[in-house]
Amino acid sequence: MSTKSLKNPLDKIKSFQEIEALLESSRKNGLKIVQCHGVFDLLHPGHLRHFQQAKAQGDLLVVSVTPDRFVNKGPGRPAFSENLRLEALACLSDVDFVVLNDSSDAVSAIRRICPNFYVKGSEYEDHSADVTGKISEEADAVTSFGGKIFYTHDIVFSSSSLLNKYFDSIPKEVPEFLDNLKKQHSTDEILEQLDALADMKVLVIGDAIIDEYQFAEPMGQSGKGLHMVARCQDREIFLGGSLIIANHVAQFAKEVTLVTAIGRECPYSNFISNHLDPKVTPQYVFLEDSQTLVKKRYVTKDGKMITKLFETYSGQEKPLKQYQTSSIVEFLTQNAKDFDLILVSDFGNGFTNPILIHEICDAPAFLALNAQTNSGNRGFNVVTNYRRADYISLNEPELRLSMHDKTSSLLGLSVDICQLLNASTVSVTRGVQGMFCYQSSGSKIHIPAFSNSSVDRIGAGDAYLSLSSLCMAKKYPLIIGGFLGSIAAAMSVQMVGNQEAVKKTQFSKYLIRLMK
Repeated sequence: MSTKSLKNPLDKIKSFQEIEALLESSRKNGLKIVQCHGVFDLLHPGHLRHFQQAKAQGDLLVVSVTPDRFVNKGPGRPAFSENLRLEALACLSDVDFVVLNDSSDAVSAIRRICPNFYVKGSEYEDHSADVTGKISEEADAVTSFGGKIFYTHDIVFSSSSLLNKYFDSIPKEVPEFLDNLKKQHSTDEILEQLDALADMKVLVIGDAIIDEYQFAEPMGQSGKGLHMVARCQDREIFLGGSLIIANHVAQFAKEVTLVTAIGRECPYSNFISNHLDPKVTPQYVFLEDSQTLVKKRYVTKDGKMITKLFETYSGQEKPLKQYQTSSIVEFLTQNAKDFDLILVSDFGNGFTNPILIHEICDAPAFLALNAQTNSGNRGFNVVTNYRRADYISLNEPELRLSMHDKTSSLLGLSVDICQLLNASTVSVTRGVQGMFCYQSSGSKIHIPAFSNSSVDRIGAGDAYLSLSSLCMAKKYPLIIGGFLGSIAAAMSVQMVGNQEAVKKTQFSKYLIRLMK
């Protein structure tokens, strides 16, 4: 079938059902099918030459396109919606058909299109260099039905590099930071350091939290009183607290052990078990008199943006009993030496106490610490409850509250907190203002936020803590630890709550995009 007779380029856009029928007829007529696949967020001369070479391998060129929901290149991507990307491709003379993929990778599209030639750029010729590992799977899918993979060799442009340079998809301070980073460290070097985290054994200690989101539609003031009324709609449940932190860490480290407390008759036990990463080994203390802490947030959703109305706490209202504390202390005494990193996420909801804190501070492993200030503990749960840490990660209000200082400079407060806890490094998260990092050696750096917008800021600090703690335990340069932690935070704010852990493959793709 020829597409030259199509008067409207948009007629080239087909569903999979349509494309399969068309291609079956074309094969019976002896036509050779060629397939290209990608995001194609910003068409450029490199794409045009790629399609020209691809079309030369056969008779019909089909381009399958990654849908918006599966574009994992970080905040602000894709810059153009899937409909606009499909339309742009359909307007190219070398392209015969365009189809929107229905999965996160190309394998299923390849098996439905069954091309004689599957065409990729020369940068994919070395399969081992592909951080996703998908090109090998794609090649296997093509050869399984007798097709061949063909690599084009021509000028190469990067859509990510062009978007970074010319589009306002990242804050204006980011390019300057990245230029400085590139002078010190290459992309390959940073990816190697990311991979090197995979030999680490990590112990995560802290409060287990279940985050429940109740989506509501405000209806206004009650007709019979002064209170406000809302209509409940959907509900979603996520892992929170030390549970999601353990999952973040498990994406990058070799082994993760989690010490936390949940209700003995916890109604979320199956949910927790089903959603903890398989690499996480839980060591539970079971609460007899209360349930696992549940934070229920009533929220509205305007497009992608989440706005909190109010929230409630329920569960774990009492501190640990002596025998429960003793069991954790015994575990630490016997096992702390076996870990490369002990990461404490103290949410101040009753899990930690002076005896446990004393034992944590005596542990021989590298100690990363976060003590959160929240509605359940405001003013009482501060990092200075601990007497030592190797690495501290706090937001600015938590740091100022810990030091009882509202006005002094972040540098001065960072110096003071490091001296007080004998810490070597501190990170201060500042939301849209980015990150301030300081080391007792005198090094300091400001890292801008990598996202102009957010869906939900809940969990961003936990994501930063997880990645930066791994890097600091490895004694990576301050700029690397802060950079990788900031990537995790930027990815976290693009999802509702803690829908999922920061995935290493997506993380690597976003890192590569930023470094282009």
